[in-house]
Amino acid sequence: MTALDLSEALVAEEIVRIRAEGWSGVVALTQGQVAKGIYFVDGGIAFAASTVEEDRLGAGLFRAGKITEGQFRSAMRESEASGRPLGHTLVDLEYLTAEDLTTAVAFQVERIVLSVLRWTSGALRRKPMERPLPADLALDLNTHRLLLLGTRQFPDAGRLERSLGAPGRRLRRVSPWPFDYEELPPSPAERAVLALCTRSVPLADLLALPLPRPQVVRAAYALLVGGLVDDAPARIAPAPLAPAPLPVRAVSPGDQPAASDPQVTTPAPPTPQTPPEAERAARGLLEKGFRQQAIEVLQDAADRHPDARGPRRLLAMTLARTGEFQPSVEALFASLLEKDAGDVELRYALASYYRRSGLAARAILQLRLVLSADSGHAGAWRDLGELEAGETRRGR
Repeated sequence: MTALDLSEALVAEEIVRIRAEGWSGVVALTQGQVAKGIYFVDGGIAFAASTVEEDRLGAGLFRAGKITEGQFRSAMRESEASGRPLGHTLVDLEYLTAEDLTTAVAFQVERIVLSVLRWTSGALRRKPMERPLPADLALDLNTHRLLLLGTRQFPDAGRLERSLGAPGRRLRRVSPWPFDYEELPPSPAERAVLALCTRSVPLADLLALPLPRPQVVRAAYALLVGGLVDDAPARIAPAPLAPAPLPVRAVSPGDQPAASDPQVTTPAPPTPQTPPEAERAARGLLEKGFRQQAIEVLQDAADRHPDARGPRRLLAMTLARTGEFQPSVEALFASLLEKDAGDVELRYALASYYRRSGLAARAILQLRLVLSADSGHAGAWRDLGELEAGETRRGR
């Protein structure tokens, strides 16, 4: 999907479409250097993540007075040293209870979602994924409630009025409501709109209410995306026709692909002379499954050509897929990224290495850096969501 320009499109409308489609994946939103992601499972908001420091768990807990500055710093040091998630560390240090952590993560996610619902500029891209988050990590959030709260804070009522459509559009109340609306509580303009919508009413009548027009517009749009009012009469889509069964063709033995039984032999060690030759030889070995031989070729090339980036880069990415965590591999990544901090795929490989090694805090940091450079990196959004959402469950 091409990027939506948020100076023309509304985040709330795209979320409404996603809900109607029952879509799963990550919506990546960017505004300048800021990147935020909303995770959807079957059309519902399940999580959110951000590269902004103020949106992170520890900063939110400190601002809310749940932890002191000293506790925050102590937990950060412990988290960075152990590689464990900050939320888990806060519970281990008994600065928070598991219940406090669960509440804090849900609040953090809501804060991120509400912030992007206010955006009037930037870009939005969908990244479809069958499993953006494991089912046991998805938060139980009410998408309708978040849409209503976010719309209340949207600054441009004129854009909301244009999105509402023609004056003849008719709206009516929905029953039952998708969440406990009275606990929010309702605004005066929303109460007035709901009172008229007990019957089918044209939009023109709603906009004629004796209240400031921006308030009425915002109320009508918030109630619409929040699922408390809908078009009247309700539009009922016809049930889809079942597809005609495809003819079944008998498969004869001659149609089956011939089985192959290649002999697997260990190739003779190659002797490449230049860094490009070493890379080509190593890639050939990796394609055939000879990982250790490829590592030996790359290590030899790195020793003989210490300034050649190609063999060292491929060596780092290959070593990151094998064995346990080794400081020497981490140091190799660090030296490469120091010379080219914009190498997104190398940084993502380092994040994956940390994750496989159980160093979640380090992995999260690298994933945020990946997304700061490439907000559309689907793998980074998926991994970040799983790691950050996992903080809640591990704290229990």
